[in-house]
Amino acid sequence: MLCPLILNLGVNLWKDENGIDTIPLKLVVYLVLVGIIIALVAIGLKNVGPPMDGALMESQLGEVKSGIELMQSGYARDLSDPYTVTGNTRSFDLLLPERLEYISFGVDPDPDNNGILTDTPPGLVTDNGDVIYYKLMGDGKRLVKLKDSVHIREGELVDGRWLPRSVDGLGQAVVLTGGSQSVTFELVYDRGTTYTLSHVTDNLDAYINPNSTGGLSHGLLVLVNPDSFPADDVTEGRVTVQLVDSQGRWVHEMGRTVNLTSSRGNLSIAQMVTNAHGSGSVMLTSGELGLGVVTAQSPGLHNGTGEVAFTPPPLVIKFNEWINSSPGTGPGRELVAQFWIAHNTSYSVTLTGWATEAHWPLNPEEWAICSIEIDGVVLDEIEVASGSRIDVPFGDVLLDAGNHTLRVTMTNDLNFPLVGDRNLYVERVGFS
Repeated sequence: MLCPLILNLGVNLWKDENGIDTIPLKLVVYLVLVGIIIALVAIGLKNVGPPMDGALMESQLGEVKSGIELMQSGYARDLSDPYTVTGNTRSFDLLLPERLEYISFGVDPDPDNNGILTDTPPGLVTDNGDVIYYKLMGDGKRLVKLKDSVHIREGELVDGRWLPRSVDGLGQAVVLTGGSQSVTFELVYDRGTTYTLSHVTDNLDAYINPNSTGGLSHGLLVLVNPDSFPADDVTEGRVTVQLVDSQGRWVHEMGRTVNLTSSRGNLSIAQMVTNAHGSGSVMLTSGELGLGVVTAQSPGLHNGTGEVAFTPPPLVIKFNEWINSSPGTGPGRELVAQFWIAHNTSYSVTLTGWATEAHWPLNPEEWAICSIEIDGVVLDEIEVASGSRIDVPFGDVLLDAGNHTLRVTMTNDLNFPLVGDRNLYVERVGFS
């Protein structure tokens, strides 16, 4: 627009010699027009700048937020091992506009909103690493909230290794104040606490919440309830996993993935995601006897384990009958039952019942003596010295899987008129 005007002015002046006296006036008019055009363009650019800068920042930080949250499920480098491989990393090339006052990863560097990034009062409760703040000139402070599981920390390069930077024992956030640059984050953990560590060090001190050390996920607590149940492939135990901090306190972190394995038995699912309380549960069954160890694992946290004993399924043989005579065959002389077990195992055998007492004159009191045989072998002979319901333990027996025969008899029958009748009532025989 400007060039045609100038050319046109030159041509007119060259052709119109009579207009020489009017040259100053024409020149002034043209210059005024050019100035108005330039001013209008400048005003337009000035008005376009702010929304363009804001849109640019929001677009870039949307990608940063997504990338940082996704990297949390990856491998975390153990800071205690100088030879471990690099953790999961993400790099972001940021185009930072000239109007940017600051961008902070992890904390608000200006919590009192006075424009000074170096005067945060010591002890002030600040953010916990799960935020991004930025501020453009002439605009308000903007916040991008990350998942609670994200804990950004400023890093510093020490002897070729990136480690968390601290000032006076306080973890630091990453604050950038100008110039487009690339920022790399790496997933690391220190004694089980997972951090998203920057591979850049700034020259400002903006500390992370000093009161949050007990609120970061540190490990996994595993409980099995009950801690002992039958290995019958039916009875279930509940395995509960809880996120805990370094002092064993519960941490309410939602959305963390936990992988589960068990040395014995079958878990209803092998992977769970924590709820809003930082916990979750699965069911466990087993058809195998012995001690089972359930292990819970999640990237960046100490493993958790819980123990459970899978016991022989209880077996109860009910009779609810009297034995009235000494050993023999037929009703009133013996009680016989067949049973089957699934495992080679040891059982404790208990008889539940009562007896009647009878004795010869001048002889001491004598109750019925019970004999229990399994597969033709006498387990023991024990006096049932009670006229009311009683549990009488007969000891342990080692049995193979398969079919077995139980025989219960009374060895000391006595039935004498006017003296007494000695009998044995067998309610049941239990194997546990």
